Amino acid sequence: MVEISLAVIKLTIITVLGYYFYKKSIIDQKVLDFLIFFVVNFTVPFLGFSHIVGNLQRDIQPQPFVFILLSFAIFGVSFILGYIFSFKRNHERKKEFTSIVSFQNCGYLPLSMAAFLFPENMREKFIIYTFLYVVGFDIIFWSVGTYLIFKKKGEQLKLKSIFTPPIIATILALIFVYSGAVKFIPQVLLSPIRMMGDTSFVLSMIILGCWLARIDTVSLRKNLSIVLEASALKLMLIPFVFLVLAIKFDISSLFGLFIIMQAAMPSAVSLPIVVNLHKADSEFVSQGVLLTHIFSIFTIPLWVGLYLQLSHFSF
Repeated sequence: MVEISLAVIKLTIITVLGYYFYKKSIIDQKVLDFLIFFVVNFTVPFLGFSHIVGNLQRDIQPQPFVFILLSFAIFGVSFILGYIFSFKRNHERKKEFTSIVSFQNCGYLPLSMAAFLFPENMREKFIIYTFLYVVGFDIIFWSVGTYLIFKKKGEQLKLKSIFTPPIIATILALIFVYSGAVKFIPQVLLSPIRMMGDTSFVLSMIILGCWLARIDTVSLRKNLSIVLEASALKLMLIPFVFLVLAIKFDISSLFGLFIIMQAAMPSAVSLPIVVNLHKADSEFVSQGVLLTHIFSIFTIPLWVGLYLQLSHFSF
């Protein structure tokens, strides 16, 4: 429990640094846009590729398709709960409310937590788990899931949006591993790719801090009750559901811990960007991202601690 809290605190310190940089205009919008572009298109794909080709075993358990199914399962449960509660309240921002509950920070935050939390061998496996999970999540986030939530009359699903740089890098890495071609990748090439990829941990937290610094706190106070409701669903009810399932089916392993951590993550940092593309209320969604990240400082250690106690798994 202490280790988990310390890992979250360390990440929070880096996030606060990004918040400070943006508020003081040390990082302006142009620099932030570049950082987002650089992380999404280069460092994160390099991180996934280097760790998968360097550490993935063909007989990895669970199999890669399990993580894709898991991403669909967590989204499905979250989407249903978000939709039910938004329908019950009958408020104006049903779609935005549902999106806050449905999509979690499945990449940046878990990867950064792994860097501080786990010993090296377990960290490598957790990173691979994360990138396999991201394949399914990105399919949902950039295409199927947001289409279901924000669909407009006559709008068609665009499958080409599925192939983001992190997904392409993960698929390429899997091809190298399962074809045996990984042995032909020289270490002199793989090493700098990994070095660049590892910068994702710090850069992603700085980006998160900058993004949170953009939120209008005056508007947040007006929407506080509904954002708090979305935050409670996201950070309390959803991880509770998956904690019960993990204990019921006796999933006592790093994979079980991975499930709980993904279910307990706050709302996706990139969600306001996607919401804006669908011409919905991105400011309201940004407020949900802010509060869920603040509250997750306390809720992530809570759920991970409960899982470790109930499952008797340790690291």
